[in-house]
Amino acid sequence: MGGKFRAITQVSCILLLALSLSLMTSVSVIAAEFPSISPTTAEYDLDDPAEVMATIDWGIASNIVTVTDDEGNLTPGLGRDYIVLVKHLIILNTYLEDKLTDIGESVELIIKFDVGAVTFTIRAIGTPPAISPTTAQYDLDDPADVKTTITWGTATSVASIVDDDGHTLTGTQYTVTPILPGVSANVSIRSGPYLAGKLKDIGDKVVLTINFNRGDPATLTITAIGTEPSVSPTTGQYNVDSPADVKTTITWGTAASVASIVDDDGHTLTGTQYTVTPITSGVSASLTIRSAPYLAGKLKDIGDKVVLTIKFNLGDDATFDITATGIHAAVSPQAKEYDLDNPADVKTTITWGTATSVASIVDDDGHTLTGTEYTMTPITPGVSADLTIRSSQYLTGKLTDIGDKVVLAIGFNLGANATFTITATGIRPTVSPQTKEYDLDNPADATTTITWGTATEVVSIADSDHYALVKNVDYSLTAIDANKATLTILHDPYLTGKHIDIGESLVLTIDFNVGADATFTITTLGIHPGISPTTATHDIIARGDVTTTITWGSATSVVSIVDDDDFTLMAGIHYTVTTTHPGVSANLTILSSPYLAGKLTSFGEKVVLTIDFDVGQDATLTINVPEVCFIATAAYGTPMAEEIQILREFRDEYLLTSPVGQTLVDFYYRVSPPIAEFITEHPTLKPIVRAGLVPAVAMSTIAVNTTPAEKTGIVGLLVLVSVALVVWATRRRGRGPEYS
Repeated sequence: MGGKFRAITQVSCILLLALSLSLMTSVSVIAAEFPSISPTTAEYDLDDPAEVMATIDWGIASNIVTVTDDEGNLTPGLGRDYIVLVKHLIILNTYLEDKLTDIGESVELIIKFDVGAVTFTIRAIGTPPAISPTTAQYDLDDPADVKTTITWGTATSVASIVDDDGHTLTGTQYTVTPILPGVSANVSIRSGPYLAGKLKDIGDKVVLTINFNRGDPATLTITAIGTEPSVSPTTGQYNVDSPADVKTTITWGTAASVASIVDDDGHTLTGTQYTVTPITSGVSASLTIRSAPYLAGKLKDIGDKVVLTIKFNLGDDATFDITATGIHAAVSPQAKEYDLDNPADVKTTITWGTATSVASIVDDDGHTLTGTEYTMTPITPGVSADLTIRSSQYLTGKLTDIGDKVVLAIGFNLGANATFTITATGIRPTVSPQTKEYDLDNPADATTTITWGTATEVVSIADSDHYALVKNVDYSLTAIDANKATLTILHDPYLTGKHIDIGESLVLTIDFNVGADATFTITTLGIHPGISPTTATHDIIARGDVTTTITWGSATSVVSIVDDDDFTLMAGIHYTVTTTHPGVSANLTILSSPYLAGKLTSFGEKVVLTIDFDVGQDATLTINVPEVCFIATAAYGTPMAEEIQILREFRDEYLLTSPVGQTLVDFYYRVSPPIAEFITEHPTLKPIVRAGLVPAVAMSTIAVNTTPAEKTGIVGLLVLVSVALVVWATRRRGRGPEYS
């Protein structure tokens, strides 16, 4: 009765609304327009269900023929599926509440007019159901039902609850209790009927999917929690010297029993190898790992370890590490010396600790000593013993040189190895003096004294050129007494054959049969050769040879002469060496032809010659062409004539102090050499040239002996004369054809 009344009331309201709208709106028909509706989509609220209305624009249509959904035609009329009021299409709730039952569902209606058709889509909306919280914990220490709250939204009931194993919970495994009817409710997942069988260990988890009659499912994740079992301490020690059971305490937490104990070799301990004894029932217990049935066979040496994994009926595993302890054997002293001058057995003392015997002794070459190479003698049985390393059976063959060392690794039946280091000692051989001089001017053997120390012989002597000296050829050894000998490095053939130069050193390395090498250094002395003079002049007019004197010193010959152009002069062709005082001095002559005449051709040139001797430093000879008055020198026969000195002073004080004078001097030096050479080749011209030079010499004499004021006047006069000569020469050249 109430439902029909509500429907009639809603329809009456819609009719009144439609009539009001039709009276307020004028209908205008536009030719050739197809019908349409607005909106083309609408929502149906499941939280507040009501009719859905669309406005019709008829266009050229006049009525609706059919309204069709995916199941067929809707029925028009009040209390049916839809009605049409003037310009409005109303889809009735009586249709929609059966058609759209869940959020997100939709229906597409096809509205056919007498002319044309349109579609109208209606989608169901609403508030989806939800749960809070979405996660929960199930305490294994205090198991209880787990609850969450449902906010219904559009939904009204729980359709089903399914876990992640696909099991659908039954009505005894959960309950739904309203809090606010139609708004919220508590859903309880029961402990006894469901969770206790599902979540058995800490960390176990179940994911429940709660399906509602409307809306999307919700998920509730329940995780098992509890107190993890533990052991304390987590490590223990097993004393090999005093073996006993090893204990730790278990705090059970959620667990109630030990499921198994497995060691790191994968062995599962049996009930005779451990015991669990309650301390506080349900809270703690003592776990005892037995010595005789298990640990004694497992932990045999100091440092051995076993890691036990204790598995409980609930919770994570715990680990218990047990390490074997004891007293390591030791040796004292750990290092000893073996005297090569007085060889004897070497001893050390062993303190046994946990060990009872020596298993092996191995040296650093990997050799295992035999029973004849060492002995063991008890001092205090079970406490200490002497270890003796035998000299004749082992050490004499092992340690042969000062500084040789052997490291013995002593392995015991229990505990870590000990090391015993034995180092060979002795007196190193020496030489004195360590340096000696070898005089090239007075060559002799070089001697030094060897003090043997522990050594007994020289194995080899090598020089810095890696040449191995031959005994009794290059050197000799002469005993002084049992401890010393004289080492003689022979002058001939060794030292002379090395051709070492003044200041050079020869380092000899002496290798002994025992001990470190010694060095003996021989340094060469002598007198460096020299030349005098070190500079000379070459007259390019007279073309004479140039001679200097060599003082030999320790040298005996000239090896080569090279000029500053890297040209090597040839003996007998470019130079000669003539003995003046045998072994003391000689004349070195640089020949004009063919060398100097081709090398020095004009004023100011020079050549630097490097003279290399067989011994000692090089010497240098510098030969230059002097600035001379060529014609005057040819006329007077020597560049040192007094007249030439006057002309040279006149050149330097007057001609070279003015541009005109400099030009005249340059011109003279270009043209005078061939004239001078012609005069030299024709001696009868010399008196004539000397007579012609008299006025020039006289004028030069006056000029160089005048006061500064007079010199200025003379210079001015020379300038005027020069200018007059230039003017005269120019005019004469202009009238050249007239006089030709």
